[in-house]
Amino acid sequence: MENACSAQPAIRWFQRFIWIGILINMVFAVPALLWPDYLNSYFGLPAQAVYPWLQNAGMLLVGVSLFYAPAGVRAERYPVYAWLCVLSRLIAVVFWIYLIQTSGYPDAFRPLLYSDGAMFLILGGLLYAGMPPEHRPWPLIRAGLRGLWRCFCHCFCGRCRKAALIVALVLGFVGFETWLNLFREVPQPPIASDVDHFKYAAIGLGPDARIPLYVFSVLPQVCAQRMPRMGTGWQTFGFIYEGGHDLPIGLAKRQIGYPSVEPNCALCHTGQYRKSADDVPVPVPTAPAALLDLESFQWFLYDCAGDPNFKSKVMDAIEQHYDLGPIEKLFYRFLIVPASQQAFLKQEKQYAWQKLRPLQGPGRTDTFNPTKMVIFGFPDDSTIGTVDLPQIWNQKPRESMYLHWDGNNNDIHERNYAAAMAVGATPQSVLPAEFTRVTDWLLTHQPPKWPFGGLDQVRVSRGRTLWEGNCTSCHDFGKAATGQVTVGLDELGTDPYRVNSFTVGLVDKFHEFKKPPFDFGAYRKTQSYSNTPTDGIWLRGPYLHNGSVPTLWDLLQPPDKRPKVFYRGSSVFDVRNVGFSSAGPEVKGGGYFKFDTRLPGNHNSGHEYGIHLSDSEKWDLIEYMKTL
Repeated sequence: MENACSAQPAIRWFQRFIWIGILINMVFAVPALLWPDYLNSYFGLPAQAVYPWLQNAGMLLVGVSLFYAPAGVRAERYPVYAWLCVLSRLIAVVFWIYLIQTSGYPDAFRPLLYSDGAMFLILGGLLYAGMPPEHRPWPLIRAGLRGLWRCFCHCFCGRCRKAALIVALVLGFVGFETWLNLFREVPQPPIASDVDHFKYAAIGLGPDARIPLYVFSVLPQVCAQRMPRMGTGWQTFGFIYEGGHDLPIGLAKRQIGYPSVEPNCALCHTGQYRKSADDVPVPVPTAPAALLDLESFQWFLYDCAGDPNFKSKVMDAIEQHYDLGPIEKLFYRFLIVPASQQAFLKQEKQYAWQKLRPLQGPGRTDTFNPTKMVIFGFPDDSTIGTVDLPQIWNQKPRESMYLHWDGNNNDIHERNYAAAMAVGATPQSVLPAEFTRVTDWLLTHQPPKWPFGGLDQVRVSRGRTLWEGNCTSCHDFGKAATGQVTVGLDELGTDPYRVNSFTVGLVDKFHEFKKPPFDFGAYRKTQSYSNTPTDGIWLRGPYLHNGSVPTLWDLLQPPDKRPKVFYRGSSVFDVRNVGFSSAGPEVKGGGYFKFDTRLPGNHNSGHEYGIHLSDSEKWDLIEYMKTL
């Protein structure tokens, strides 16, 4: 009798803390359901956590709280309920520890760890003290296991045996088909050539960054009316195809359950050129992808997914082109295609900020705003970080240089992993061995030589002298200033938007993000742009960090003499001025995207070096730069 009386206060306090726990759950659940953006901002989580995950978490907490209620009313009558409430707090503790170690947002989850840890200790201690011995964990576990064994024996004995076997077979079949169609990873065949590996091997992006191969293949047909230029397929977005391959350079085929495609480094770092509009284009791996219009490609996918008949149209097209089995067809109709549509629509929300900035156009992208807003959940700060896609050849002498356009990082591995993360790689998904092979190959892969011949060696000799007197100290390998930020923005005078878009807050977040193999401790904030090496400069136009000057000849003119408006998107090479043709669509082989240097982030001012040379000296200098 004494033990029963002394146990009653412990049970009463247990029940009180159950209701306190329910109240704590509601403090999180209600904002998660009604004001997810506010809650996301409060915890400093990435933007993708808002929808639908925070709402799902809020609804789950409401359900868990309803499950707690019986233990909060009559714990001694529902001992299993009561102990499951304690167990749920322990599971939450383990989950928060996992997220603190792996998510990159440890500060967001520590308060949740502390609250659930405290509730586990309090509830567990009170319940253990208040329950009779037969209602403590081990006796209940033993009784439960005995009950499960009796149930198992009953199901597989006598008249229930056939029904149980049928249920087991059905569940096994469903489980196997689910694994086969959604989760089975098929090893990709090895690629012997390093250059082909660069162009076509997967580096390991997350599921949201992969597109089902069959969906990708039919979208130009399904959404033909939304293509910027009809009848050109994926080439309309600047994708480069070569013979013998059904996918463009920079898209890797990967099968995890279903075959899919995912971008790799080559998508943004493969260019091409041709001497005239009638010539066959020459692809150049590791060159800037001056034709690739990523933003236009993105919004084609988003607009296509916004069609209310997207699922039925895509499914009909897939069935016309591919021979799907009956089970495979069900997975595509009810899971794979709908999931693709939801992934596109989710990304549309994540990238809505692009609509508030000037169009990027071919050969350009905003490098760090996606990292700020999509990955790290920063609010839109209205900055513009649009830059030209760079070359990535000859990385060995660049290993310790401060690169990215503003010299914010001097670690080649960090730079490469950060670029992969921006397009969808995660620490769990990335394939380190494939990534290492690409990185190692880039160390020694050299830029292409000037392919058009006809170099005037007298001019080259005079140009070398001019180069050594005007340019070498900042742009030649082996010079102290090369690959460093040494000239202030006031003196350099180039467009400031990109350097301003990379913020101290982003540096801090990079430093906090330590989730192997991702570790970004080398990032720093600068106030100007880096002095980049100029190997292969002939193929790196348009020039300046934002691609605002079409040719080397234009770069050597005073800013007020440089073109205010020109066209991008041509692979026809201007051999005389050195750069791609800046003519418009009215000219055969001309560009299609009108680039206006008066728009924010597009200014062509600054870098006023060599502008005071005579025209003859400028041509000499350009002739030498063709040889770099």
